[in-house]
Amino acid sequence: MKSNYSAQRELIYRVLASTTSHPTAEWVWEKCREQMPNISKATVYRDLAGLVASGRAIEVSGTFGSSRFDARVQQHNHMVCSVCGAVEDSFPSAELRLALEHEAQEKGYTGYGLTFGGVCENCRKKQNGALAQQ
Repeated sequence: MKSNYSAQRELIYRVLASTTSHPTAEWVWEKCREQMPNISKATVYRDLAGLVASGRAIEVSGTFGSSRFDARVQQHNHMVCSVCGAVEDSFPSAELRLALEHEAQEKGYTGYGLTFGGVCENCRKKQNGALAQQ
């Protein structure tokens, strides 16, 4: 059996696992280059896709443009800011988690992931500050 291990993929995973900011592939590439200057952008994109396919990472899609990646693979949801594109984790209460799992299983699905849209706390503060100065 062919191993999917590579020093590059492990570096990419370590960089991704070192943050909870849900980075873009571009951000991961920039951070990887600090330790491995010759790593290509194509390698980062390919290996991120491989990490997602193998279940070691998840891809968070939204209306913010570029995909974001997350090394937290336990079942959880995401909140995406429509202003700055920030992505935050959201862990549902036990009751909601059980209801979502039941709904998914009842329909033959193995998991769930909700994405909430809105404006993050930082952008709300900036908006409120701008309104206060008017």
